[in-house]
Amino acid sequence: MSPKQVTIKDVAKRAGVSVASVSRALNGLGGISEETRDYVLRVCEEMAYVPNSLARGLVMRDTQTLGIVVPDITSPFYAELMVLAADEAKQYGYQVLLCNSFRDYETETNYFKLLIGNQVEGILFFPVGDLSAGNLYQFMRYVPIISLNEMPEGSPIPYVCADEESCGRLAAEYLIQNGCRSLMMVGVKEERLAHRYRKAGFLKAAGERGVEVRVFESGNSYKNSFERGYGEFLEFLKESKELPDGVAGVSDATANGVIKACMERGIRIPEELALVGIDNINADLPVMELTTVAISHRLHVQKALELMLRMKERSLSRQERHLHLEPRLIERASGRR
Repeated sequence: MSPKQVTIKDVAKRAGVSVASVSRALNGLGGISEETRDYVLRVCEEMAYVPNSLARGLVMRDTQTLGIVVPDITSPFYAELMVLAADEAKQYGYQVLLCNSFRDYETETNYFKLLIGNQVEGILFFPVGDLSAGNLYQFMRYVPIISLNEMPEGSPIPYVCADEESCGRLAAEYLIQNGCRSLMMVGVKEERLAHRYRKAGFLKAAGERGVEVRVFESGNSYKNSFERGYGEFLEFLKESKELPDGVAGVSDATANGVIKACMERGIRIPEELALVGIDNINADLPVMELTTVAISHRLHVQKALELMLRMKERSLSRQERHLHLEPRLIERASGRR
């Protein structure tokens, strides 16, 4: 039997599972263990099985088109990455199809299927969260895919990202060097891998220097990072009379929310509270120029495209698939004391 004739029933028989289990493995659905999912996908690869929904997109693969998938195009951070990626892709002669996953795993997976069905030659994406790794690595069999954010340990998906732990470390070190002795990080969402690494670097740097540090995490839900920074800092101010003298927002949007809360409460930045963000997005607003930690966003997408093209040419070794870019601190008014 030729590979093109392999059906989902053939895969199920070879793997010793039901057709439903094969479908769940291919579509990233629950109801099966990770071990079973990995085994089924290995069998699919061994048998060269291609789902019908994707097979049409594999007939021709010279379209000079790439896909870009991000969680929220209304976010200035993701919007800038999309614009820069589209601009850089044009330098290589590629057009791009832009997709918004709405921070939803099922939507993210469906967009990958749609893009491959439309014969893109590669996909750049910023994952919704940790589960994206298990849901999306099946698509590596069809086209090169590159994550613009770090993937969980053990994931085979290549990525290019900031050294997020260094981002948190630089933020803490800067505040400490500016005389801060009571630090706080605001806006951390534990389900986001980058946030966990940023928090770890922040805590480690403060601990090594014997500086008091808190991470304020709210049980409330906020619609975006700006609202989370604003709301969480107001929550903190209601709960505590002791104001930290150095605060890091886990992102610039979060830090801008802290600025709004401080303005409403008459807290002077940086005289009473030095503030640092991470990402270098909307960090030079007229109301308050925000000190921030970031990598070059253009370099970020340039390196991701380079990795993708090398994957297409099969010249990318396994050791080169994970690239961490060193961040730098950009000092502005909010951190100077």
